[in-house]
Amino acid sequence: MRFSTAALSSALLAAPAWAWGDNGHKITATIAQIHLLPSAHNAICGILPQNYSCSLAAIASWPDEVKKLPQWKHTGQRHFVNAINDHPPQKCVFGEEGWKAPSENILQAIVDTTRELNSTTGEKQDIALRFLTHYLGDVHQPMHLTGRDVGGNIIPVKYQNENKSLHWVWDDSLIDYRIRSMTNYTTPLPTTAAPSIPASSLILNQRIESVLNGSVYDPLVRWIVVEGVHQWWANDQEIWTRCPQLGLQRTQAQRIMQKLPFEDPIDLPVCPYHWSVPSHQLACDFIWREDFKPAKNMSQAVYEIELETPEYGGRVREQKMIEKQLALGGMRLAAVLNAVLGSQEEKRKFGVIPRLL
Repeated sequence: MRFSTAALSSALLAAPAWAWGDNGHKITATIAQIHLLPSAHNAICGILPQNYSCSLAAIASWPDEVKKLPQWKHTGQRHFVNAINDHPPQKCVFGEEGWKAPSENILQAIVDTTRELNSTTGEKQDIALRFLTHYLGDVHQPMHLTGRDVGGNIIPVKYQNENKSLHWVWDDSLIDYRIRSMTNYTTPLPTTAAPSIPASSLILNQRIESVLNGSVYDPLVRWIVVEGVHQWWANDQEIWTRCPQLGLQRTQAQRIMQKLPFEDPIDLPVCPYHWSVPSHQLACDFIWREDFKPAKNMSQAVYEIELETPEYGGRVREQKMIEKQLALGGMRLAAVLNAVLGSQEEKRKFGVIPRLL
């Protein structure tokens, strides 16, 4: 589909319109921005219009806004993937029996937008960056990885005594509750040298605070980066961001990829199928309960199942499920952007795995 230059320019320059439910995308983008190579950051500044101030968080929700417009409606089905005969928790398959839209789903969209970011310039590269930033958030929300009951959109539940869909709970409610309940990291981290602050902590603090801008989710970002990425999961970063097909010879990689339900590219630093399998498994193993029943009409549905219980909401918090999914999305986004947009000199010196410089 072709768009006029004027229409594209208008859409790209439009001030971002954010809804309350977009916090997950902004958090993922902010975590990525904290871990960008300087050259990748500078490249992003050159790609985005000036009114976005080089901010990934500022574009993270843009694809959700424009998919409602006629000229972008075709992108709507690229925010999720539906595997044939996938029906968690009774039957969990992730492409082994095929896909309902093999060429128009989030896995293929991540490959396509990474390729476009790597090979185009101008407005096309801008659009690719926006969609890639968004898709790498969506693919870590497990409800975007199953087509059962419209991804949980017609499963009526309660969360903290409010009527919600299962999809809404995982898209918004769990994140928003975590934001509201933060009692630490509510003030900026110290960024000036002091005997009590190790040099590595000072550098991390400076990187974090240089990106934050007083948003409601800032305390949660601080916790995820300081205690999550650099403590809880400090030894997992290389595993998180690794694409196994890139460490093989071309013919060997092709042979292995062809046996999988989705072929992750052997010429791009991204592997959406490999990265999304654990998130889909989370939907199978925990998110979907046996007693969930779809509603024919959500406005007339009976909302009986409360998810704010020790067994459900309590387990989500205890195992830090939300924080980890946001961290995974952010660190993988940073890795891809560093690999595609970072300078060869910095990639040789620091690598493309996100780390403090």
